[in-house]
Amino acid sequence: MKQLLGLALAAALVSTTVNAGERVGDFALIDHQGAIQHMTWYNDHSAVVIMPMASSQIDVASLKALQEKYTEQGVQFFLLNPGLQTDRAQVQSDIAAMGLDLPVLMDDAQLVTEMLGVSHVDEAVLYNPSNFELLYRGPIAGMETSLQQLLAGEKFEMVSVASGAPAIEFPNLEAHANLSYEKDIAPIIAENCASCHRDGGIAPFAMDSSITVQGWSPMIREVVMTKRMPPGQVDNKVGHKMKNEMNLSDEEMQKLVRWVNTGSKVDSDNDPLTALTWPTSKWSLGEPDLIVKVPEQAIPATGVVDYMDIPIDLGLEKDVWIKGSEVVPGDPSVLHHIITTVVPPEGAPDFQQILMDLLASLPAEKAQSIRAKIFAAVASGQQPNIGEIFKEIPEIDIGIFLGSSDPDLGSVAGYAPGNNVSLNPPGVGGLLKAGTTLNLQMHYTTSGRETTDATEIGIYFYDEGEVPNERMSGGVGNAFSISIPAQAKDHEMELVTLIPEDAELYSLMPHMHFRGKRMKFTAQYPDGSEELLLSVPAYSFNWQLAHELEEPLRVPAGTKIVATGAFDNSSQNTFNPDPNTEINWGEQSWEEMFMGFYTWKNVDQGGSD
Repeated sequence: MKQLLGLALAAALVSTTVNAGERVGDFALIDHQGAIQHMTWYNDHSAVVIMPMASSQIDVASLKALQEKYTEQGVQFFLLNPGLQTDRAQVQSDIAAMGLDLPVLMDDAQLVTEMLGVSHVDEAVLYNPSNFELLYRGPIAGMETSLQQLLAGEKFEMVSVASGAPAIEFPNLEAHANLSYEKDIAPIIAENCASCHRDGGIAPFAMDSSITVQGWSPMIREVVMTKRMPPGQVDNKVGHKMKNEMNLSDEEMQKLVRWVNTGSKVDSDNDPLTALTWPTSKWSLGEPDLIVKVPEQAIPATGVVDYMDIPIDLGLEKDVWIKGSEVVPGDPSVLHHIITTVVPPEGAPDFQQILMDLLASLPAEKAQSIRAKIFAAVASGQQPNIGEIFKEIPEIDIGIFLGSSDPDLGSVAGYAPGNNVSLNPPGVGGLLKAGTTLNLQMHYTTSGRETTDATEIGIYFYDEGEVPNERMSGGVGNAFSISIPAQAKDHEMELVTLIPEDAELYSLMPHMHFRGKRMKFTAQYPDGSEELLLSVPAYSFNWQLAHELEEPLRVPAGTKIVATGAFDNSSQNTFNPDPNTEINWGEQSWEEMFMGFYTWKNVDQGGSD
């Protein structure tokens, strides 16, 4: 692919035209409000206009005039911050001062700016979102004729109007002119990609040599530009630092894309990727003290596999304290998830009794109101609206319905892609009593071939006689009332979960299905202040990740975690099973959930201060 930036920098300072057909690839950027903006979502629009945001140079009047005239004709307008400002709050303040209300694409790595050939602060671009064909590049005041021609379906040559405005600085461009595969590219692949993209890894192909990396280089550029890889990216410019963050740095992205753009050249016979070695054990935490073999499950090639509930007696003859656990899937191509529930020898909790006990603990007026709603629903032959009940009483933690209320009881890791290990901090653990069983809710999806899954769960104990002095707990938020209209592109929801005691917050995990688009978590403190904890702007159902804070966050009793997110039930969502159907809550992947899973450790345990 030719370097569009080089063409722009070489252009003379006069109006010129070039042949139509200058195309750019797909891309995705996070906007200043933390939402992902993926250009394929706009292929149902007639045109896309992107204009650099430089407060001293921006032609606000021309932009507003075009926006007011053409938005209803299917034209999507964006501002673009070409690496000039990374402070989202400042960007919001700047555009508010200009009287604009547009998404600002935060191009911190400047790769989209470079790809679009934007080299000056007043160069706007017009392109056809159905084929990513650039049709105009230049000041916004000169764009309207090209925009009208595009809307009229006319064929015309691309118009490029040179600029006399200040140039955009690309600080690393010259330094990246002669990138070394050995010294610049292979280390990025080794650190960020190769653990999955290797022989026997969970990725669909290996990147274990310069030849394979060269062969896959167009795909590497595409997934970096669209933020599909690395998986599970968070918005690391806001919120708290996450321990298991998998983002590439801005410079790493620049190096990969620019190396591909200049021909994916290999400069040395020394190939660091061929020297990589990987652990031979399937257990990342070492050999477990107890290995639980899940009964083999035959999975058909096609069709729907019903959820399975599989009880397993752990065979424990004495109480043990556990410090960690790990799930090794038998066939990751079909095992979608496992939810594990520890069932003590005295049996599973009585859900009805738990609800009655909770109602008894509430103020009489509130409890009576909820009872009335439950009885009215039952009397009319309907199910009570559990979602509304939990919304009305956020102090109720739905997690107590998913396991025992015994604070000492341990938990065992579940499974979802990218999330199969649970390891407590030192001195923290839970109890597995003699006679304990595990109940496994197992969900399989077919892959086009018959297979057999033989999953194993490894459990790690504290040494005999060693009793951890603290317990990890947490909460689960679940919105049961979900109603996503057909073709809704950005259906927003909110979920509130209460932290009842002073605690240290360890992790946050969003959960939605195929239509899940984004989710962020904000702490609302008892004093009325708020703090953004985590933003996951490009949620992917394929990667169910628990995001661990690099440092636990101390929060006071009464803190509420507010999860806000959105679903894409439109035809633009390529994962959407049926965009023409209203979607409600349900367990299957083609239905939807809106959940937040949290781990925290209560401070008042006699050991944390």
